[in-house]
Amino acid sequence: MISRRANKDDIPQILPLWQDLMDTHAAMERMFMPVEDAADKFAEYITSLLDKESYLVAVAEIDTKVVGYVIASVSNTPEVFALRRRMYIQDTVIDPAYRRQGVAKQLMDTLMAFAKERQVEKIDLLVAVKNEAGNKFWKEMGFEPALNYMNLYLS
Repeated sequence: MISRRANKDDIPQILPLWQDLMDTHAAMERMFMPVEDAADKFAEYITSLLDKESYLVAVAEIDTKVVGYVIASVSNTPEVFALRRRMYIQDTVIDPAYRRQGVAKQLMDTLMAFAKERQVEKIDLLVAVKNEAGNKFWKEMGFEPALNYMNLYLS
């Protein structure tokens, strides 16, 4: 298994993983309900990130098959905060057939190397409250709950 930065050729294999993420999370939280052409829009979006210095799109690959991916971005916090460099993990998805085989850990190693190169001081992410497996994994990776992210739907 290898973990590496993604390229345009990986997008067709990333899309089904993303769709699984959306389907799973849409059942937990309505903000994840996709629009009709969401896969095409996501393909355009992820393509736009590939060459951006502040973004990491990485894939885990076994025998040329993409079995997981992660998307993260690095930014500066406002100057009022002591911790200035932060990373936000947007998506982390592992093919269900390859879970519990070290794929997510391999992606985390790539993500941490990217963070170190960019002098990141803090990493943030959101996990659906009902995503028990995700919450367990992130806690095992050393993440701790810090804030309550709350929603109020107006329609």
